[in-house]
Amino acid sequence: MNKSDLIRELAKDFKMGHKQDARVVVDSVFDAMCDALLEGDRIELRGFGSLRSKKRNARVARNPKSGRKVFVPDRAVVHFKPSNLLLRSINGKRR
Repeated sequence: MNKSDLIRELAKDFKMGHKQDARVVVDSVFDAMCDALLEGDRIELRGFGSLRSKKRNARVARNPKSGRKVFVPDRAVVHFKPSNLLLRSINGKRR
């Protein structure tokens, strides 16, 4: 499922007259989530999982094609941890 699929499902489920209304809702939620991660906050979606940003330290890596060493600067990455309910659901052990 991609963003446009999510917008279409949201518009259908909540009987929104225009998909643009659903697009505004989805964009607002994603913007709020991005802002929270930028501020270092943890996002918890009950029954789905949690997201948080982690800092990766700088390191020296190897280019697999050429074999040369490459410097990789420090950066932030987003870590997702699925909830137990989600894991049970996708593994066929529904409620």
